[in-house]
Parts: sequence; C-alpha cells; structure tokens
Amino acid sequence: MLANHSATDKDTVLIIDASPNSIRILNAILGEEYRVIFSTTGATARVLIKSEQPKLILMDVELPDIDGFTLCQSFKNDLTTKDIPIILITEHQEDEGREMGLRIGCADYISKPVSPAEVKLRIYNQLRIRRNEDLIMQRALYDSLTGLANRNLALDRLRYAIAHDLRRGLLTAVMLLDIDSFKIINDTLSHDVGDQVLVELSRRIVDAVREVDTVGRVSGDEFLIVLPGLHQTENACQIASKLRKALNKPISVNGGGEVHVTASIGISISPLDTDDFKRLFANADIAKHQAKSGGKDSYRMFTSEMNDNVHRRLRIEYHLVWALARNELSVVYQPFIDLKTNEVVGAEALLRWDNSELGSVSPVEFIPIAEQSNLIYEVGKFVLATAIRDFSHLTNAAGHLLNVAVNISPQQIRQANFIDDLQAIMDSEEFAPERLELEVTEGLLLSQQPYVKEMIAKLHDMGMALSMDDFGTGYSSLSYLLQFPFDALKIDREFIDGITDVELNEALATAVISMAQGLKMKTVAEGVETQEQLEMLKSKGCDLAQGYYLSRPIDIDAFRLFLGIEDVLEQQLADNESEAAQN
Repeated sequence: MLANHSATDKDTVLIIDASPNSIRILNAILGEEYRVIFSTTGATARVLIKSEQPKLILMDVELPDIDGFTLCQSFKNDLTTKDIPIILITEHQEDEGREMGLRIGCADYISKPVSPAEVKLRIYNQLRIRRNEDLIMQRALYDSLTGLANRNLALDRLRYAIAHDLRRGLLTAVMLLDIDSFKIINDTLSHDVGDQVLVELSRRIVDAVREVDTVGRVSGDEFLIVLPGLHQTENACQIASKLRKALNKPISVNGGGEVHVTASIGISISPLDTDDFKRLFANADIAKHQAKSGGKDSYRMFTSEMNDNVHRRLRIEYHLVWALARNELSVVYQPFIDLKTNEVVGAEALLRWDNSELGSVSPVEFIPIAEQSNLIYEVGKFVLATAIRDFSHLTNAAGHLLNVAVNISPQQIRQANFIDDLQAIMDSEEFAPERLELEVTEGLLLSQQPYVKEMIAKLHDMGMALSMDDFGTGYSSLSYLLQFPFDALKIDREFIDGITDVELNEALATAVISMAQGLKMKTVAEGVETQEQLEMLKSKGCDLAQGYYLSRPIDIDAFRLFLGIEDVLEQQLADNESEAAQN
C-alpha cells in the first residue's frame, strides 16, 4: 500500500488496482489535486475504506483475491460505504461488465488504457454530482428511516445478482422477513417506539448477514434480503437461523423498558425455484405467509406445494364471490346450556359452505379470505339475517324465547351502514335486540379508533349483548373489559382443553370466571367435550357452556328436534351428576 499524504485537506481518492505500474500512472495524474491512497488487493481495500473514508473509489475489475464486481457489491451493501461513488476501470470492449457495474451501484467506468484528461474529468464530475445530488439519491434509492435500500433498489440488486450467479453456476437466495405482530407495538407503545425498534432491527439484520448481501426495507415492517453467490440451500437456512437469534434478543427503547419481537421469514432460491426475480420475490412472500400461519417466529423454504395452496386460495376467492347467489352458504347452531338449570337458553350461529367443486370448505379457511377480499360484509349480513329469521319465534321446552349469538368481523362493524342494515333485519322479523348477542374478537378492538368505540356503544345502547370471543388468547384483553361495555366473556377452548388434568388451565379458567363475576359479566365456556370438564366448570360457577359433549353444531331443523327432547338432555345431565357424585 502507498499513499500521498502531502495534502490532508484534499478529497481522498482510493485506487484499487493489482498493477503497480497502473497505480503509478494514476497517482501521477491525480496526486496534485487529490489525496491519493492505494491498494493492490480487495482485502487491503476493505481496511482502507473503513479507516480513510475516501470520497471516491477508482477500481480495476480484475483483482487477485476477489472479483471486482463482488467487492463493489459489498461496498454498496455496507451502510458506512454505500454512498461512496465507485468508478470501474474495464477493458475497452467489456460492455456487459460495464452494465453490471452500473446496475450494482457503480457511478461510472473508464476504459483501458486510461486518458489523464478523462480520468480527471470523470472524477471531478462524480464528486460534483455527489455533492449536489446526495439527498436526491438518498430519497430515490434508500429508506429514509433505516438507511437501507428501498424496494426498487433491493429488487434491482436481486435481478442482477441472479444474472451474475447464473453465469457462475451459483445460487441466489431471497429472504422476505416480516416482523410478527408489529402493529401492536405501534398501537400500544407509539409509533416513535415502533421506529426505534425498526432502526435497531435493521442494524441487527445487516450485522447478521454477509457484506455482499443486500438488505432492503420494502414496506413498514418487511425486509428483503438478497443472498448472492451461494453454493447450497443450507447456506440460506444457516443465515435465517442466525437472523432469528439476532432478532429475538430484547430491544431497549427510550424511556425505559424492553420490547421483544419475532419474525417470520420466507426463502426462495434461484434457479431451483425460478430464475425470474419477480417470481422469486413472490415465492418468498408465499413462504413467509406459510411461516406466519404456521406459528410465526420461524422460516420456511418455498415449495411447489405452497404454490398449490395459493392456487386453492384463488379458487376459493373466485367461488366465494358466487356462493351467496348460488345458495351454497348455510348456518348451523350450537346450543348454549345454562349450567345451573340444564336449560337450553340459546345458540351460537356458525357459517358453513359447501361448493360443488371445492366440497365442504372450513370457515377457518374461507373466512380470512372473505375478510381480505371485502366479501365479508355481505356474508356476515347473510348470517345475521338467517339467524334472526330462524330464532325469531323459537322457544325452549319451558316456553322461553331463545337468544342467538353471531360473530361479527371488524370489517363489518367498520361499515357506516352496519347498524342501519342490522336494525332493518331485526325490524323485518320483529326480533328484540335483547335476544341478539354479538361476539367480537380482540382484532376489532386493537385499532383503538374512535369510530369503533362509537359503533360498539351504539350497539350496546340499542340493547344488544356484547361478548368478547376467544378471551385470554390476545395481548391486552383485560384492558378492553374496562373500556368497552361487554356483557359476557367466552373462555377459549384452549383453557377448557385439559382443564381437569392441567393445573395451570384450571387456575386460569378459575381466574377468568372469578374476574367476570366481579365485573358482573356472564361466562361462556367453549369446547366442552367431556363430563369431567362440565363438572369442573359447574363447580367454578361458569354460567353457560357449549361443545361436542352437549351438542355438535346442527341445522335449524335438527335444532328444533333437539329442543323437543330438552327434558331428555336435562335427565342425562342429572344422571351424569349422580354418577359423578357416586365416584
């Protein structure tokens, strides 16, 4: 390494060239105007660029220890060196190499043999351009919060990484990393804290990957990572495992406290999956969703089966559009049993769909699709209208009118005409609002938007009961009990399953029931499947229960028959109690 230290106030230019003769020529050309430092290898250049922080790099593509394009890529992927303009020195006819260099971020190129006037002019122009256009380039190509490549730049890097690796017979992997439940951080801790978390996560991701890799922020909490030059798929898995460990460590935030986050990662590899960069990105997105739906905090490699799942989703969405017109949707009912009187007091309305091509489609599969495709409002309106019609004059064996509970989606209640449509349905059937129970999940309440509170307050003022569904499985359910006028809590089946043999489940169920009693709310236990579970719930003071032990979901005709043998049900439960007492 040689250096000209005669003028430290001048702009520093780093020359990377394996030829001492070329270095002498370039030093003679530039030495009077610039502080010139030299390196004949990529390894030494990496050290110099960190310690000397040059304003510009003049680099030959032919180096003894590393490919010049790879070295350039590593400089552009490093947050501390990405803005330094790089001018490549290439052979006169290397058009493809010039294009590659420009695409990966090099500012310009000079052909051999070099002309002193051309060298001076190109360096002068690049330094002037950088001084005048740094802010414009930053905004156009890089994310303003994290300093990472933005979506367009990251995808462009992916495109050319694939092209370069195909020529070398190597693999290119792309990772799509999504922060799990990041919206909760913004909603509960503020967007300022969310920004702090994103900046720290960006730093950790960059530290966890290689210098030649590209990290980009492609949306609010989603990052794209380009991994070029891989020899086997296991290399990508190793990096994904390293990323998970780095992200799972607690993050300290301003004002005190720590935030814990996890991420779902999807991986697709070229050319094994495809050599089209757009398709590769889409594949990684599919794999990411699989990781998220599979429990989060994990990574998934793209497979053809995942693509089949996407095609099924598209088929479901297509047929769902026509499901109402073709009378394919139906409603079944699962009875609520009063645990004090053994009396049927109502039922939960549950949606079913049977399609000639798809067969019986589970609500777990098609409801999320309906919500994402904005079909849920009409589907939800159908359930409300059917349930209210079926229960309009329905009574139990004692002659008491029965209540009906219906799940409502966040997308339904956010529609301005929801209350008017619901009122019209009840008026047409002369159905008293007090007999309708609306079940909501925490997802509706997370937004904390004023209109959500306003709509819920209006529904409660109309006389309808409000129930929090799946209680105990969210993040901050307890706070909602004080903010919203709930009348009942539905204890999630996760608590009921194992309540008789898992001490923690029993303690949690007991705590939920006691808390609800203190707040003057009813408790409804879901998923009761055994006599032992039923007896345990009775002993704890639970009000209502539903589950396969009492009755599976049945259509309205079967439900009427079920009501006709209510006395038989009461006798069965009494016999069960007697048998349990004897044991």
